[in-house]
Amino acid sequence: MGAITVLRPLALGMATGMRSQLGLAALAVAMSRGGKKKGKKGRGFATMVQGQVLSSPLVRKSLVATAATELVADKLPSTPSRLNRGPLLARLALGGLAGGLLGWSDDRGFGRAVAGAALGAAGAGLGAFGGYHLRAALDQRTNLPDRYWAVAEDITAVGLAAFAVAVTDGSDTQQTELLPARLRDPEYADASWA
Repeated sequence: MGAITVLRPLALGMATGMRSQLGLAALAVAMSRGGKKKGKKGRGFATMVQGQVLSSPLVRKSLVATAATELVADKLPSTPSRLNRGPLLARLALGGLAGGLLGWSDDRGFGRAVAGAALGAAGAGLGAFGGYHLRAALDQRTNLPDRYWAVAEDITAVGLAAFAVAVTDGSDTQQTELLPARLRDPEYADASWA
């Protein structure tokens, strides 16, 4: 597994940890915009979920609407902490689902889906805890109101989700091909730089 293959579900999970509905909404928008999976001929669960469910206009609009609603609701003082048991478990599950769907993209198999789900759930935990504690620390140490840090967190979460759905796993191969042949040689990589 290359670095991009690991970073994509991790980033999508982190976005989901910060804003729970964002990961699936980003996947649905990417599928509907004719991403690399649209129009692909194939069979199986992955093709059905990607081609028929996530790219469905009704599903896409619903997911985008819930993500937009959450961006607004996050700023309300009545919104419970994301670290409470229920919201945290939901974020972990949604991060795992988004990461699993991303890992299963292009019919790469069940193993990639499981790895993507694990990375997505781990990313959701990092995003939930990291986002919460960083935002709280910035709120305490600056004179800026929390709502500004909440908007900064929104932008970060959207950026992570956009990265996850825009970059392809093929980027690992392209980067490797740009390296000189001696750096791609496994024996050279193990040699000391002395």
